[in-house]
Amino acid sequence: MREHSKEYGEPPASVTESVGLPERDVTMIRRLIRGSLLAVLGLGLAAGALSAQTVTASSSHGVGPLVQTDSVVTVGPSAIDKFGMHRLRRAHGAVQGALLLLPPLGNGFSFFTADDSGDPLRSFAAFFALRGWEVWGYSPRASDLVAGSCESGAVDCSSMADWGLQATVDDAAFIRSRIAAALPAHRPVLVGGYSLGGMTTIATINAHPHDYDGAFPLEGGLYAENPAVLALNQPFCAGLEAQLAAGQIYDDQNLPFIRAAVGLAASSPAAPSPFFPGLTNHQGMIFLLAVPQAGPLWPTANFIRCAGDVGQDRFFYSEESRVITFSSFFIDYVDNRTIRDISCSLAGERTFTGNLGAFTKPIYLMGGGLGFAEQNHDLVHILGSTHVTFNEIPAFGHADHWFTKHHRLVLENDLDRWLNRWF
Repeated sequence: MREHSKEYGEPPASVTESVGLPERDVTMIRRLIRGSLLAVLGLGLAAGALSAQTVTASSSHGVGPLVQTDSVVTVGPSAIDKFGMHRLRRAHGAVQGALLLLPPLGNGFSFFTADDSGDPLRSFAAFFALRGWEVWGYSPRASDLVAGSCESGAVDCSSMADWGLQATVDDAAFIRSRIAAALPAHRPVLVGGYSLGGMTTIATINAHPHDYDGAFPLEGGLYAENPAVLALNQPFCAGLEAQLAAGQIYDDQNLPFIRAAVGLAASSPAAPSPFFPGLTNHQGMIFLLAVPQAGPLWPTANFIRCAGDVGQDRFFYSEESRVITFSSFFIDYVDNRTIRDISCSLAGERTFTGNLGAFTKPIYLMGGGLGFAEQNHDLVHILGSTHVTFNEIPAFGHADHWFTKHHRLVLENDLDRWLNRWF
């Protein structure tokens, strides 16, 4: 059975309008962004599982009627070979099951526990924890690294060369083992995440198709059949592999760049942008997120983060307070191998998708028409599951489901209905 959730909204006519800049300036800005963001990306084949995974620290605190436990898991001999494991649950009451959440690129579990209102009980994670789900989460290995620490030699970052998607799959497998030990018997366990978290969800069920009762990749594209998408990503893949071969195993520029650009739009919206000549800081934010660019972080020709228009200086659907809040969470480093794995997967490599026929449980796919909706439909062709639900909004970009002021309607409530139907 293939299902389609309700589609919300239609694109305004201005979605396809010009940004109103001279072509010379648009070309120059695209080159600037492309040159900057290429450095985010890495290469190499996925590393094998690390051994000696050990919980080395743990603490708990109350969040209203909820309890959050944060743990540090050591996975190797290097000081940076560690990740965050999190558990958010009701202090009292029956347990529905467990949801393992995997975060977007350059974010930790705080992405799921924050809200632009400032109230953690209004967050995505709390929404489900308050309904009886144990919400487990992951913060990536680079989460605690401070800008400059790798370059200065203050921290040995060489082990980043062996991370990539496989490292996250391995880390998620450890968290899954802890869920099994903590959860009451016969409760369902699902895995899901947003953006990169959706991609690592796909890689996780590919590697461990029998460990989860369901999955919900939210705007995560890791498999493509469209020849144009494959062709677009092949040179990105090759370029990233060349970067890693040259020793470029991490990037500390691009996540802080996005964080800074959005921060300037919040603090000094009318001031001239230092990043986007001819634009204000606010217009620069709109341009960065709403105009397709050329580079590996735009894996399809029409890919954008948030639908909007630079000439009108606004987003069509995303709430600026949410864009600003969640952009502030970007960490300082990303390992390049992870982005190499994504680009090469979208270029035709099947390391992280070749076993998806073994996954037969219900799956919920969320996508924007200007994000990964097409790749969602491609994915269905290789899944073993026949219980596939789509939450698609054609006018939305990659992040609009998350950033819209109507996110409760188009995301949390829709996912909750799916959970209640199947589990």
